[in-house]
Amino acid sequence: WWRAPEIGLCERYNGDKIDIWSTGCIMAELILLRPIFRGTSYIDQLDKIFDIIGTPDLAILNDTCTPTTTAYISLLPSKTKKDYNELFGFKYDPVTNTLISGVSPEGIDFLDYLLTFDHRTRPTAEDALSHPFLKTFHDPMDEPTNEFLVDEHQAKIYSTAEWKSIIWQMIEGFVPPSWINDKDDIADD
Repeated sequence: WWRAPEIGLCERYNGDKIDIWSTGCIMAELILLRPIFRGTSYIDQLDKIFDIIGTPDLAILNDTCTPTTTAYISLLPSKTKKDYNELFGFKYDPVTNTLISGVSPEGIDFLDYLLTFDHRTRPTAEDALSHPFLKTFHDPMDEPTNEFLVDEHQAKIYSTAEWKSIIWQMIEGFVPPSWINDKDDIADD
């Protein structure tokens, strides 16, 4: 239910923005108090996604999806994006007028940001943390970032001896991170 649409629509996209989509799904669930995209199959899941975010532009589909997927989606009835204010905005008890659920307009904007269909324009974690909805919690000095890890050996087949050699070279070339000797990170005994 939290799977980003590009996982099934693109040939080989496994970027870090998949997690951003999942975060948006979880945030929506916390607001709605139920799963947002409760599909019973991948096709049904996609249908439920389009019910909420609308059918993406043909140009976006051409740029991000396989030709087969684009052809399939373009045969589906076009859907318009739901009104996020109505769907995710504050809901009040009609009798007591107390807040039941929902999120502020800033929260709605943040959710819309996370649930961007086009993974190329979906925010990174760093971008998401800079959104005004998270300003109370945003502390750039306490939000470590790192470059995306690429394992050059992942898709290769090596013998046991070759793996041992590769691992030994990695050990010999290891450079401890600069923060390893920071006194703030070491508990006093």
